Amino acid sequence: MSLKSLLAAGLLVASLSSIGQGKSAVIADAKLAQMEITDFSGNTVDANNLQTDQLVKLKLPVAFVNHGMELPAGSCKIKVGLGSKFMVDPGFDVLNSGLGNYFRWTSVESNGQVELTGELVNNLPANIQAADLSFRIKVKEEGKAVVTANFLITNHATTTVLSDENGANNVSALSYQVGKRVPVDPSVTNGNLKLAVYPNPARNVKAVNISVLQGKLLGKYKISLFDLAGKLLQTKELQLDFASNFTYDFGNIAAGKYLIIVLNTNGTESSVLKFEKF
Repeated sequence: MSLKSLLAAGLLVASLSSIGQGKSAVIADAKLAQMEITDFSGNTVDANNLQTDQLVKLKLPVAFVNHGMELPAGSCKIKVGLGSKFMVDPGFDVLNSGLGNYFRWTSVESNGQVELTGELVNNLPANIQAADLSFRIKVKEEGKAVVTANFLITNHATTTVLSDENGANNVSALSYQVGKRVPVDPSVTNGNLKLAVYPNPARNVKAVNISVLQGKLLGKYKISLFDLAGKLLQTKELQLDFASNFTYDFGNIAAGKYLIIVLNTNGTESSVLKFEKF
């Protein structure tokens, strides 16, 4: 008998046993996909190139193969350990982490890290088969660490027993590395790249055009957005081939004054641009 057949037979026995004890049973496959770190606009951020005080989002995709049946309330939990270098953004309410009508989210400090727990408190409808959980994170200190996530079948407060078809896909992990925050002097306005940003100042925009006043841009460039306190808000990389201008899409940011730093990846060309959104 194949491993798949043995698993199916085991689940059937467990389900029949539950029914015999006066409990109904649901067989489903709740699974986690690979986590990723993004900026607040949804752009992927290099997990091995983070800086202290940086604000990012942690995205955790979840999926449910439920065979047309609801997942019963009180049958499962999702636990996320942020690792020792992350904390929840103080301005973020964990109740807004995702699937809030069904999972109740809490946050505690445990074993040197922040642990987020989502408990299924209302039946999850059969038509919800995939969702992205999203947590706003503040990078708090230098070093290496790992974010771990587990989808736990607990059956801790239910009369309908949930059985998991495949326990091998209930775990996700993401390693990350944090370096020092890059110091930025707000008075710095020069560099060996001569660039201009338009419109500036700007109202109700999500992107600006950055143009070259002299020469062309060739190669890979890192574009970073800082506030005037020197806090890194986002970083993107662009491959440019003899470009005289490019669009920098920073998404939704608050009104205020910012610094846009353009740096080629070998460190030989740089420019610091002041930008104001109002």
